[in-house]
Amino acid sequence: MLLSSSPLQLLAANAFLIPLAVILGAAVLFLIVRAAVRGTIALRKRTIAAWQQASEELGISFAIPGRFRGYLMEGRVAGFQVKVHTYTQSSGQHSTTYTAFRVSFPGSLDMGLKLSRELALVSGIAKFFGAQDILSGDDVFDTTFVIKGTEPDDVIGFLTEDIRRQLIELQQAQKGMGIVVTDIDISVTQMGVARDGDAIITLVTSLTHMAFV
Repeated sequence: MLLSSSPLQLLAANAFLIPLAVILGAAVLFLIVRAAVRGTIALRKRTIAAWQQASEELGISFAIPGRFRGYLMEGRVAGFQVKVHTYTQSSGQHSTTYTAFRVSFPGSLDMGLKLSRELALVSGIAKFFGAQDILSGDDVFDTTFVIKGTEPDDVIGFLTEDIRRQLIELQQAQKGMGIVVTDIDISVTQMGVARDGDAIITLVTSLTHMAFV
């Protein structure tokens, strides 16, 4: 004969199980939060170590930022002013962090130069409304970059075969927004926070080599 539980027995069992479930849930939540905090701390330490390594090998300054501040290193490398920093852009409820690398030229090129990655949609709209690019005559280069300038002949003379080759190679190595060259500097912006010291050094060195040209 099967015995059924009485209402009092069921009530007593529920009175025990509900608090137990709450305790277990709280314990699991605590473990998840603790793991996330530890992961964040470890990532921050690894990032600081990478930036310290890069700044020391490049010979520029870096100060450990506050917990909610961006990273910044700057100074002179191979005679050029260099700045590497992070910044965050917000759009609605979303935000994205970028790392920007910039090498300033000793003086202005005075060509009204603006060279940047070719974006098919943006470029197509601009051309539809009459905006014209400067063409170097190098099909690969011209399909990779948008070239603007107030002195087209000077810009074309500046973009020698060697410069075009180096810019294409540098662009192909980027996974972010790509290269921008103006009269006063050459820069690269990448999505996310740079966390590889060797990669930071390599990119800064490549940009200073380009600035020598």
